[in-house]
Amino acid sequence: MTLNAVIERYLLSEESIIKIREGEIKAEDFLLNDNEISVGIRVIIVGRNGRRRLTDLGLLQIIAKCGYLEFVKDYLDMSLTLKDIYKKYNIYTELEFIAYHYEECNKYVKDEDVKYTLLKVKDKILNRKGK
Repeated sequence: MTLNAVIERYLLSEESIIKIREGEIKAEDFLLNDNEISVGIRVIIVGRNGRRRLTDLGLLQIIAKCGYLEFVKDYLDMSLTLKDIYKKYNIYTELEFIAYHYEECNKYVKDEDVKYTLLKVKDKILNRKGK
């Protein structure tokens, strides 16, 4: 299945979240997709190991466009726990990742409410790290 097929399935389902299997989408798909993916298109990725991860496809596309494809690959890799993600990147979620890299990535964020939220999240991350 392709990223476009997953998005189409999401839109047709009229559900707030759909489930996909690990491997149905690849990190590179986010760069190949010419259409902007709306923030809020959420999927639960079910890993081969049974692990589940709630993921926002719009946020992952922003991260990929911002040049951090390795993070997207790791976030889609269900063999990695969120603890593993934190050890490598010092953040837990895709939202935190964009917030932490706000200066680089905000040009890809179109929604002003999302930008405001990212700034608030960035403050929380910096406070958590004691910076």
